Amino acid sequence: MNEKTEDELDKTAPLSGSIFAVTSDEVGAKTHWKRRSVIRIYPFALLLVDIILLAGVFVLLMDLHAYYMLGQDIGFFNSVSRRVLVAIMLPSIIGVYLIGGYNYATDKRHARFVSEHLIASVGVGIVVFGFIYSVVAYGVDLKSPRMVVGGTLVVFPIVSILYRVYLSRLQAYFERGNAVCIIGAGDRAIDLYKRMKQRKIAHEFVVASFRPERVGQRLILGDSDSPFVEPIDVVNFQSSIRGKYVEQYVVATEVERIPEDFSRRMVSALFHRHKISTYENFLARTLRIEPPSQLSMNWPMLDGFRLNRSVSYDRAKRLMDIGAALLGFVLASPFLIATALAVKLTSPGPVIFKQERTGLREESFMILKFRSMRVGSEKGPKYTSKNDDRFTPIGKFIRKTRLDELPQLWNVLVGDLSLIGPRAEWVDLVREYEEKFPFYHFRHAVKPGITGWAQVNYSYGASHEDTLEKLNYDLYYVRRYSLALDVAIVVKTFYMMLFGKGM
Repeated sequence: MNEKTEDELDKTAPLSGSIFAVTSDEVGAKTHWKRRSVIRIYPFALLLVDIILLAGVFVLLMDLHAYYMLGQDIGFFNSVSRRVLVAIMLPSIIGVYLIGGYNYATDKRHARFVSEHLIASVGVGIVVFGFIYSVVAYGVDLKSPRMVVGGTLVVFPIVSILYRVYLSRLQAYFERGNAVCIIGAGDRAIDLYKRMKQRKIAHEFVVASFRPERVGQRLILGDSDSPFVEPIDVVNFQSSIRGKYVEQYVVATEVERIPEDFSRRMVSALFHRHKISTYENFLARTLRIEPPSQLSMNWPMLDGFRLNRSVSYDRAKRLMDIGAALLGFVLASPFLIATALAVKLTSPGPVIFKQERTGLREESFMILKFRSMRVGSEKGPKYTSKNDDRFTPIGKFIRKTRLDELPQLWNVLVGDLSLIGPRAEWVDLVREYEEKFPFYHFRHAVKPGITGWAQVNYSYGASHEDTLEKLNYDLYYVRRYSLALDVAIVVKTFYMMLFGKGM
């Protein structure tokens, strides 16, 4: 089935009226506007709630401390240390933002969100204590005791998690039966549907096709769970289709080949605040990937490509890498020694495994890792399977907890690696991938890293299909290269390590 034939339709339909003229059923229009209003005010409402919560918890703890420890009531205004409160509030809000706490689409009921919130809170606590008692308190006698500061940093994340979980449950309750309308029934539509089902998105799906021969068939032939394909006439850009409220329209077909009359109605609906996305924009915004099938040699020149405009961040990132590597050697020294001894005592051969990898701008270097497989295993299959018998007795554990990657701190220190970036692949595999996957070389536009966007979002690759899927995430990182994304990756990496999600 060729996606480019999806749009073969008569283009003789007359054009009439303004692009701003669109009709909507009255009930559907009210529902649509209510939902749009909720989505617009959602992040600001949560931000306001968090500000009130932080201030309230801080003031309450100050009053309790004064009453029970000092035996006096110091009053509301006297209990507020604005410097300390701001020093607590800003990092706390930034931490919640980085894990998607203000994003309407984030499922805050999921254990991963709760875990990342707790991990981010620990990081925020370290930053806040360091900043308050080394900068804010310099030359000033602060009246906010450490017990109050620490209590605020403990109580706020707990309350934040609880009310966000409740909000997500409420959100899921009111969104039951809502739908996503996929325009098109070709390869892109199938890919989009599979991705959304994999993420267990609770929405129903309406699929509409321009091709009459596809109408009445399943989107995925032979799959009884996939939706039936509807005629394109059902897409009237009102708020509902066949009684289902449509939250999102996704154009999963060639936009340039859509008939002009349909395009006019689509643009009109867009101006009337209906949520309409192209296939590419939906994947990037909602699923946070960059599909390589949509790339061309002009890709680095597109709007939103930050790498070639971020020279200053490159320099700052290198300084942070050096500092983090030095600190990492100090903090991880017990784990380095323990892991080295475990590797030596459980299997014959060297403790450190060296392999030639491809780095920045396709320059090769030797990567260092604790050996997790028997000597000579590199001569076997190129991919590692879940129950691979080549693992040493301790190998599977250190691979899953990422302890095997601790020696790579040396690679970071000398500049071969960054802490964060696409995975550095074996040179032999890179040659194979570049022949098989067009534009695979774009991932080498940034320095590879110990951890990265693909590593924290996708399990260990064991096939060409997995490699292509991880490339989607790597290219997303290359295009949106930034401090905010790097910090989010750090939080997610700690989650992966603590709960053994890596492989």
